[in-house]
Amino acid sequence: MPQQQTHMTIEKWFFLLITGVVLFLFWSVIEPFFIVLLLATVVTIILSPIDRKLTKWLKHPKLSAGILTASVLLLIFIPLLIVLLVMARQASDLVQNSLVDTSWLDQLNPETSPLVAMLPEVVQEQILALDIAETGKAIATWAFENIGALFSSTTRFVLNAFLFFIALFYLILDRDVLYKEILALSPLRDSIDEKILKRIIGTIRSVVFGVLILAVIQGIFAGIGMTIFGVPGALIWGAVTMIAALVPFVGTALVLIPATLYLLFTGSTYAALGLFAWSIFFVGAADNFIGPYLIRGTTHMHAFLVLLSVLGGLTAYGSIGILAGPTILAAMLALIELYKSGILTTGKVK
Repeated sequence: MPQQQTHMTIEKWFFLLITGVVLFLFWSVIEPFFIVLLLATVVTIILSPIDRKLTKWLKHPKLSAGILTASVLLLIFIPLLIVLLVMARQASDLVQNSLVDTSWLDQLNPETSPLVAMLPEVVQEQILALDIAETGKAIATWAFENIGALFSSTTRFVLNAFLFFIALFYLILDRDVLYKEILALSPLRDSIDEKILKRIIGTIRSVVFGVLILAVIQGIFAGIGMTIFGVPGALIWGAVTMIAALVPFVGTALVLIPATLYLLFTGSTYAALGLFAWSIFFVGAADNFIGPYLIRGTTHMHAFLVLLSVLGGLTAYGSIGILAGPTILAAMLALIELYKSGILTTGKVK
């Protein structure tokens, strides 16, 4: 009997060792594409209610998954890619123009700008003390040298895009099978696993619909307004406004106020007033009217944590991080909530 127990112990540890090695090797294989797969999972979570209704109507799961995948490609991916290409071109033109034409700096000189001349002398002295020309040229040069980083690896971008849509199709098609497999592999009771997954999925949806989509809408409105009223690089600043919308208290004002001041300093007074009015009635209205509708019934998250997760996600994972960061945050908060409910001590979820 002791020999049998020893043999079983050796078998157990040998199995665990082999499993650990295989899992490590498997992770090394999928690690380069982990963020792409995570993004496909998030999109699948968002689209799953639509897929249920579409499958019920079409009676063909593969057709439903194919339609949704094609819809993401045609309605989101391709327009987004076009916008990114236009943004890259705008950024290149903006940087080159700022390097060649520095007449805009004259608007910060009290002798040539009536608006600056109206400021207190102390403020004027501080403006003149800044070497704005050299600072601006240094920033513009750095941006110009690094503007192609987004598209520096075309082959990798195409590969990631291809893998994303293949993964999205099969995740939509087989999500119920994967869900059951997760329940089967977990050592927890199925009822607890289901509650954990539902809370994580619900929190992810609340972040995407309640926070990110609102920021995207405000960025789109801001970009349209800056395009109408002649702010250079409007698409670029619209994208920056999406990030600024996540900043507590100030939000989109971080971009729109400097843009309005730029128009004033360059003598476009009516355009500045127009952009100011646009910011209040359109960008502000999105926050006041669309925001509560999107966030209604979702899990509220602290604005600073959302901002931190977006910036951290962008730093760690690139452009995909704008979704990956909040998704990881959502999963963490869901797990913290479950821990506080006593899942480790009582084995139950309230």
